[in-house]
Amino acid sequence: MRSSASAPYSSEVSDDRLKYFPLQSKIQLLFAVLMFALLPVFAQETAPDAKEEPPKKEDTTKEESEASAMALAPLADRLQTLDIRERIAQLMLVTLQGAPGPNSSDIEFMTRYTPGGVVIPEVLRPLTAADYITKLRQLPLEAATGIPMLIGTNFYGLARPTPNDFPRTFVPMPTLLAVAAANDPEVTQRLSELVAGHLKAMGFNFHLGPAFDLAPTLPGVKGSLDCLGSDPRFVAESGCTILRTLEENSILAAPTGFPGGGLNRKGEGPGVLLTPRTMLETMDLLPFIKAIEQGASIIHVGNILAPTIEPASIPASMSAKIMKDLLRDQLGFKGIIIAGPMDAPEIAMKFDPSDAAEMAIGAGADMVYWNQAGRRVMKTVDQIAAAIAEGRIQQETVDAALHRVLTLKDEKKLRGRPMPVPKEAEALTKNRMYPKESYELERRSITLVQNRNNILPLNKAKSVPVGVTGVVGVESLKDALEEYIKPVSSQEILTAKHGGEIYDFELDRITKHVMGIKTMVVVVTPHLRINNQLKLISTLQGRGIAVVVVLVGYPDSLPKLDGAEAIVLAYTRPDQTNISMRAVADVLVGQAPIGVMPAVREMKMLVGVPTTYNVLDVVRAPAGMLPVTIEPPYVAGLSVPYDPTFSLKKNLWDFGDGKTSKDIRVERAYATPGRYPITLTISDKKDHVTTRTFYAVVE
Repeated sequence: MRSSASAPYSSEVSDDRLKYFPLQSKIQLLFAVLMFALLPVFAQETAPDAKEEPPKKEDTTKEESEASAMALAPLADRLQTLDIRERIAQLMLVTLQGAPGPNSSDIEFMTRYTPGGVVIPEVLRPLTAADYITKLRQLPLEAATGIPMLIGTNFYGLARPTPNDFPRTFVPMPTLLAVAAANDPEVTQRLSELVAGHLKAMGFNFHLGPAFDLAPTLPGVKGSLDCLGSDPRFVAESGCTILRTLEENSILAAPTGFPGGGLNRKGEGPGVLLTPRTMLETMDLLPFIKAIEQGASIIHVGNILAPTIEPASIPASMSAKIMKDLLRDQLGFKGIIIAGPMDAPEIAMKFDPSDAAEMAIGAGADMVYWNQAGRRVMKTVDQIAAAIAEGRIQQETVDAALHRVLTLKDEKKLRGRPMPVPKEAEALTKNRMYPKESYELERRSITLVQNRNNILPLNKAKSVPVGVTGVVGVESLKDALEEYIKPVSSQEILTAKHGGEIYDFELDRITKHVMGIKTMVVVVTPHLRINNQLKLISTLQGRGIAVVVVLVGYPDSLPKLDGAEAIVLAYTRPDQTNISMRAVADVLVGQAPIGVMPAVREMKMLVGVPTTYNVLDVVRAPAGMLPVTIEPPYVAGLSVPYDPTFSLKKNLWDFGDGKTSKDIRVERAYATPGRYPITLTISDKKDHVTTRTFYAVVE
């Protein structure tokens, strides 16, 4: 561990540390705190109702002309105006702790060491985020340096409910794993536009994501809903769609988790990349390679151990072999490398965070990411300044990194962006389009992986009376089912929400009220002990009731549920089930969306020889597929469709030669040779349209 005693900073909480403030910095800090406190007053005094005479325009002064010229000059020109600590601070990406705005500790840090970027971890509603960003940008920080900050978030973390159950007004979006289950470019594009539109309306200019890690391969490791699945090609295609859409909406995006393997982790230890070196470019590295080819501006390097690349057991975020040799030299990445977080538990197990940050800068990181702001980051800035003075790091290394950061901010026109518009942020919670769109996309992801004796779809003849029980989503699912079939009873298990398990008295209560029930839908959640939920299922089956399991969340407990008659997967967070349960109800009653399977290869046929085309051969319902491999038979790509005619409303064949047909089964022969596009358009009972084009080569 290196000492930072030579740096002008004391980590002790006392008034002595104020002696390190220059007088000008003290004045700036007091002014910043005062300005933050008076922002509401200023807002009232400058409200549109106040009728004041506009100030008379005066001749432009020399100082104003110089300021105007400086505002137009490239940001990289500012580098020489910053002292060494200001330069290092610009390489810090810190997470603010204040809510619903920056607190005094955040303001103190940003005034002393203005960072290059900040991350807002969570807010209660979109308008809160817009207000937060407005307050940040009204602090005299950017004005002092002339350099705009990255103001970012991870959208899925921002809108996630907290354990204290504070109400949130964000519309629940399909998770990344739901996008993978839908396996449909249209779904990916529409979700990308939803996320980008939300971030833009709130005033963010930076998104820390999406995650490019493949699903975990280690047995017993819990996966993540913030994952695009197991297929590297799908992760690459979908991830690049998200990046492109964010950039088109002026949001800088940083795909996270380079070089991969971040989800192969247990407890607080680091993720481990286990893919053999010879397979990396077609597996874990493929999404990043495609992002670089597309022109990605930023890539995040995680705290991952990659023994096949860096045998010294150094995290990727601190490794020159990974950041310089692999990412820069081999893959040709020219953009910004963000490394960290440096204050994560897996780093603290072996390194002092400040030492780790120093090593990261020396190994090729352009920015260092932190889970917090404050004394630790201040100490790190001072330590790196001391390292430069002592020759452990070359100043040219810091200057080159900052030059890349400033150049990117210039290229992406971060200066002078308009402030968030409160009405636009508030509309995110009031516009009915957003819940409807989320529901439409969620429907495409719901997956059926088991359906013994064709128990699904539910219907009045064989399934009713129907009951619904579980800990989450029970009432939402009951209400959605009652739009199709009645009667539906419900028994929500409230005590398990707090105790973490289903108690015997709850089992007794449920089983006493199941007389006459033919089918029970049990909502299973990973938040509870699985054995208690299995006991509930077996108890119901012991009473002669058919059980349909709806598993919400990451499906790692799937193999243990194979005793149920049917299993439906919903890749939603257990605390955000309202919209998902509507989509699940559609699948349970046969109103599922229809997926059209892609062609493996072009069809070959002869002129004049009829070929049979059957809609039922190329469609499936429900549309979702298992996006990750758990264990056989539950492997990626699994889906158990039921008869799609339950869901099919109409179809149209277009054979590419001017001929069309509305029949499910049709015979057609081509009169002349050529390559013909055959387009199938499907409409389901909810009027959702799906189109797929196949190609036929006629000789």
